[in-house]
Amino acid sequence: MSNVKIKINHIPSVTEYAISGHELALKYEALGVAMPFPRSDYWYYFTNPEGWAKILHYLVLSSSLYKPDRFDCEDFALKAQTMCAELFGLNTLRYTYGYTPLGPHGFNSLWAYSFILFEPNAKFQETLGCPIFDWGENEYQPTHVLL
Repeated sequence: MSNVKIKINHIPSVTEYAISGHELALKYEALGVAMPFPRSDYWYYFTNPEGWAKILHYLVLSSSLYKPDRFDCEDFALKAQTMCAELFGLNTLRYTYGYTPLGPHGFNSLWAYSFILFEPNAKFQETLGCPIFDWGENEYQPTHVLL
């Protein structure tokens, strides 16, 4: 028998809902968030706050990935967006750009019957105390989203 041990990550199941791309875009526009490109998908899939609570810790990325200009804030946000779609089939966790007290920054926003902000970089989370927070909290001011 081999001494090789395999770690199996069990992906939690969550209740899934859908919102049309048009409706989601209108919700972002109502908050003054610009979409620099046309929507990519007709349907966007999300879960409720309880479902997001089960999966977001899978999307917290080690700050050891950080390399100035090569892998920084927008790369953390894009990786979290991609992992969310790949692992959970949910595509409403989106790359979002805006301003923070430290200046321009890339992070994520997600839909759960209202918008929530998510900071995927573990180092930033140490400062914030929690990776998820309400729109506008912690002085995060989203201005653009990649739908």
